[in-house]
Amino acid sequence: MEILSQEVTVTEIAHVVDEILKNKLQLDSDSWGNDKFNQSFMDVRVNMRARHLLTLYFEIEKSFGVSIPEEDIVTGRFKTINNIAVIIRNELDNQTNS
Repeated sequence: MEILSQEVTVTEIAHVVDEILKNKLQLDSDSWGNDKFNQSFMDVRVNMRARHLLTLYFEIEKSFGVSIPEEDIVTGRFKTINNIAVIIRNELDNQTNS
């Protein structure tokens, strides 16, 4: 499920992250409510464990060919599908501009 196009949108990235959650982590994001893309992974309904976050981190690196900056983890931005999609888009842009 590798993303190679630099033209991929944040919305498309969010859907790929959602598929990773469903297929690789076996998490039912559809049960998180109407706004699953903005649902905090720390919410009790999400039932995400530390191992899920770690697996998600590595699956994102593998699928998109980007590294998630430590700052985005420490500041709590790595906690919703949409936030992660924006982080990925920014990292893809940084690769293009390098």
